[in-house]
Amino acid sequence: MSNLITQSPWGLISAAARQAKKPSHVAVAYLGQSGDRLLPLLKGSRLVVDASLPAVRAGITYPGALQKLQKRGVRIFVAPLLHSKVFAFDQVGFVGSTNASTRSQLYLLEATLSVTDAPTLKDIRNYVSGLCVDELSVHDLAWLASQYKPPVFPLPSISAVCYSRLLIQIVNSDQQGYSGHQVQPPSGAWGSFFQLTMQTPILPTLRLRNVDNGMVIDRQVVRHTLVMTVDIPEAAPGAILEMWEVGKNRYDYRVVVPTAADFGKLDKELHQTTNSLWHSGRLWIVT
Repeated sequence: MSNLITQSPWGLISAAARQAKKPSHVAVAYLGQSGDRLLPLLKGSRLVVDASLPAVRAGITYPGALQKLQKRGVRIFVAPLLHSKVFAFDQVGFVGSTNASTRSQLYLLEATLSVTDAPTLKDIRNYVSGLCVDELSVHDLAWLASQYKPPVFPLPSISAVCYSRLLIQIVNSDQQGYSGHQVQPPSGAWGSFFQLTMQTPILPTLRLRNVDNGMVIDRQVVRHTLVMTVDIPEAAPGAILEMWEVGKNRYDYRVVVPTAADFGKLDKELHQTTNSLWHSGRLWIVT
């Protein structure tokens, strides 16, 4: 059974969250300053949200509300460019247009479908669980809180162009090390994109998400005598690596091979974009 709700859907959503006796499953694109109040989730619940840098710096996602939920025992996961708004509680679920924000609650015209049939509730839970691949720690949320900026209305759109982006050629010398996929960005790329140098005391572990297949991996930045490397499993000479900064030590990436449809466009961009930090060797740019 399902019903379309167009009048005050947050009253029903919040009530269902408050009355739940079991952990809930929620994926909601943006969570504002009132998000923890609108979603009083039970300990053990899973919440997936776009808590990437563009969303936080645009003021659309508020880390402070996520911190409050985390203190209650809610597990918080990040999914850049998430646009879903789905909720599964004990006996009822909701699918619609509602972000967890005061604007959604009080000002915007929302439409939400409430569902109570077990198969659909299971589908929602499975969908949310499939997005739970990159969990934010206490320290991650503290860092994001330091990056937060209050929203400026009208709110800007969030898209991939808001991310700091690295485009770099993969060359034969990258086929080294234990895995044979140790990409070696030049010092200029390490400094301008990753904010790392050979003198950085402790090199971080990067959390990498392949945007083509959704797989998330952790890879340590390794310091050698003259270069630093990071393992990219799909790296192959002649391909192009495209990366986006989406959080602290978090990067989305893809490897574009010469036979891919958009390889020519990216290769042209590499050859035609001026890079004042480039000296010789492989081409790379940060945009």
